[in-house]
Amino acid sequence: MFRKLTAPPQPSLKTSVTDAAPCQKSLRLEVPRDAIAPVRSAVLAEFQKRTTLPGFRKGKAPPELVERQHAKDIQEETLHRVTQQAIEQAIQEHQLRPVGPVEVRASHFSDDNGGLTLDATVEIEPSFTLGSYTGIPLTAPPAEVNAQEMERALRGLQESMAQLVPAAEGGAKERRVPPLDDELAKDLGYTTLDELKRHVEAKLRERQRAARTQVLEAALCEELVTRHPFEVPPRLVAHQTERLTREFTARLLLSGMPESQVEGEVGKFTSELRTSAARHVKLAFILDRIAAQESVSVTQDELVKRLWELARRWKKDPTEVRRIFDAQGLWPSVVSAIRQEKTIAFLMGAAAMNGGQP
Repeated sequence: MFRKLTAPPQPSLKTSVTDAAPCQKSLRLEVPRDAIAPVRSAVLAEFQKRTTLPGFRKGKAPPELVERQHAKDIQEETLHRVTQQAIEQAIQEHQLRPVGPVEVRASHFSDDNGGLTLDATVEIEPSFTLGSYTGIPLTAPPAEVNAQEMERALRGLQESMAQLVPAAEGGAKERRVPPLDDELAKDLGYTTLDELKRHVEAKLRERQRAARTQVLEAALCEELVTRHPFEVPPRLVAHQTERLTREFTARLLLSGMPESQVEGEVGKFTSELRTSAARHVKLAFILDRIAAQESVSVTQDELVKRLWELARRWKKDPTEVRRIFDAQGLWPSVVSAIRQEKTIAFLMGAAAMNGGQP
């Protein structure tokens, strides 16, 4: 009777995970020598295949000579691969959800047993309980077009059609604003003044509805953040703060502020920008959790539609925009943005609205 053969036991990786800070874990990884040896052998074999030494054809040099020739590079590549494998195993074993790269603080080869010890830190998704998110009370601001708004809009159209005409006495030209009548309406592409006014009123209502929706969505998001108190990953907040700071700086420069004054002006709002960044990061986690709970997904048609929208906005060919997105790996961000927009739309529909729907 034959004895059943069993696979040799795999070298065991010892891992320990401790809390370092909110949303941050410290990892201690101990990799035994038996786990390092096969990785080093694989790296050495790869170097041997592509190495040419005097007296030997490419790929035929003895391993010991290749190892002597490329000792440092082989050691570095082995350390890199072992480190990556150990980190991936630790993340799976401890069911961690990283939100950024794992930072290796220290690595040490033991002289006693030939093993490797790694100390690392990683930021993870915040742990929080999803609270109530439907039936959020919202009060819609009034959406009425008053006489003053109509007057300003019509006056703006008159001003846009003003012309320079010779003065009565033949001197310098003067600016003449046309009267608000059917002739002006015809010049603007409408049959009568009443038709022009109806068009202007419709545009003002459309603008008010958009502004009203923005106000309601902002109130909804603020309530979500208030209902979910938890810490967020500091590095994500730092990255978001940098992005908001760059955008704020650009707006100041575009407004005409001298570059020499911009840095000082931005410095006045550092605290507000950091608070806004933390709120943005927290809201993203909340919306993603709600999207998962409600099975909110993004279809291929929605991605294509967004691609065309961005192409029109940037005045680019859709093929070029797609190529840039592919090259820069931007599709996950696009998917996330659409998913969050759909989640907010769902929450708006499920809110307890006072004053009617937006």
